[in-house]
Amino acid sequence: MWYLHNQKGPECDLFRAFCEKGHYGGRTKPTNTRQGIYAVAPSGEFLASVNTNDAKAMARMLTKALEAWDALPKERRFMEKPPAADPEGRWRTEKWHPSDGLVLRQFVRDLPREKPGADTQRERYFTKAWNQDFAWFRKAEARSFLPEKPEAGARRDVPEALVRRLARFHLIDIVRGQTSSFPDACVEKAELSVEVTAVEGDVVSIKLAGATTTRQKMSTGVKGYGDMNDPKERERGYEAKLLGRATYDLQKEKFVAFELVAVGSRWGGTLYNGRGDDLDPAPMGIVFTLAGEQPADHVAPAFVWEYGWK
Repeated sequence: MWYLHNQKGPECDLFRAFCEKGHYGGRTKPTNTRQGIYAVAPSGEFLASVNTNDAKAMARMLTKALEAWDALPKERRFMEKPPAADPEGRWRTEKWHPSDGLVLRQFVRDLPREKPGADTQRERYFTKAWNQDFAWFRKAEARSFLPEKPEAGARRDVPEALVRRLARFHLIDIVRGQTSSFPDACVEKAELSVEVTAVEGDVVSIKLAGATTTRQKMSTGVKGYGDMNDPKERERGYEAKLLGRATYDLQKEKFVAFELVAVGSRWGGTLYNGRGDDLDPAPMGIVFTLAGEQPADHVAPAFVWEYGWK
């Protein structure tokens, strides 16, 4: 929420107009915490909100919001004038969207365990938990996934900097919540090789295989507000095997298909990623697929700020 709190633009103004009227409203010292689901009229009129992942509570909030919408005079439902499309002072990470490069949608979830974790209500609740993100590569970076001469049998290693980017910012445990990226020094292994399996006209098919290991020792709590003031020395990490396949169109100069899977063992936790009762090693899977062209496919990666792009 940092961007909406601190930057310029109509979306920031809209957010700041209603964010203190919801479930965090009434605080004598507001903070940047605004997590939750908000129902708001296009004008910015607050309708209802809740911070929950319980379906029934969510339904109650939506019912309340609909009632508030029905009671809202029509002249207060919409803005008098549409906001400027590109107002002065606005800067959004979506402007970095590499439309001519490689944009991947990422899904993260736990995998079945040979030895189930603690038999608690929380553990059972999170059994089917999953999360998502995006991974971006600029045009030249995407092309570097192929050998210089893409012919059947040709091989190459993907540039280590790109594999380390995946390991630090994308091969992370966000299944249950948010976490921090891995510092570069915590990447112990970052390997990804490519082999051309077929060439048909301008279409090059490749397979990918590799492995990553990240490990970080840090002082942190693992139960959010429950122990944020009592951090302890802990270790977190993820050790994964990578396997994938992709298709590149030389004429279009872009990937037209891409699938990459990472499977391995994660351990430890951070303050807000919900692993307080699940710190032991356990299997986790991550899949990357080619993103679409809808506006929702242009959402920036969570750690795009750390890509080093300008």
